Amino acid sequence: MEEVATNVTFCTTDMVFKQANASTCWPSMTGAGPETVIIPVLFGLIFLLGMVGNTLVLVVLGRLPPGGRPSRSATNIFILNLSIADFSFLLFCVPFQATIYSLPEWIFGAFFCKWVHYLVMATMLVSIFTLVAMSVDRYIAVVHAKRSLCIRSKRNATLGVGAIWFLSLLFAIPVAEHQELLSGHQQAPNSSFCWEHWPGNPGAKQMYKVTIFVVGYLLPLVLITCCYTKVGTNGARGDGDGR
Repeated sequence: MEEVATNVTFCTTDMVFKQANASTCWPSMTGAGPETVIIPVLFGLIFLLGMVGNTLVLVVLGRLPPGGRPSRSATNIFILNLSIADFSFLLFCVPFQATIYSLPEWIFGAFFCKWVHYLVMATMLVSIFTLVAMSVDRYIAVVHAKRSLCIRSKRNATLGVGAIWFLSLLFAIPVAEHQELLSGHQQAPNSSFCWEHWPGNPGAKQMYKVTIFVVGYLLPLVLITCCYTKVGTNGARGDGDGR
């Protein structure tokens, strides 16, 4: 989340502007590199492909079956939630993130400085947690098929989606708290930059990073691997409780 403006690097650990060592921390802001064009173009491609792909997903989910009503299975609810998270990231995060590399400073104000980076973290966690929920849903459907009709209900899936968003928004709060609009450096006195700022407590930053790594990567990886391994072994043996 430590995004920076073009050709600007802040090297002090406490993110406090100190005139004495400013010249050693910020390189001279001279010209723009190729990343000012290449990276925004890549973000643009991600935006277009993501919008097209997620729109197709919504079209498929909304298509009426022969019975006349769209399917609202637990799986479809999770897929819909994944698509909503992707749309949120594409619409509210990608355009702002692209400007970090194409503009010399942050021009969107303090609110969007916090909001954009908060949503980046929150939507990432929503996507990850939803993938975990889908793997658990598949595990229940295959390994515990007899009980799956009761467990894999629309109500439980909706409650699961609510829990996913609640936890994701909760875990992302420190990002909003510590993302700040800073200005006043001697090499760019009239410019503002959106920085990650953890004043006076570098240990808290490391603790948060470890927490996100465990909650947002390690545990989901273990759960998804275990669920699909069990699904695969049960499918190979044909011994699910619904068979």
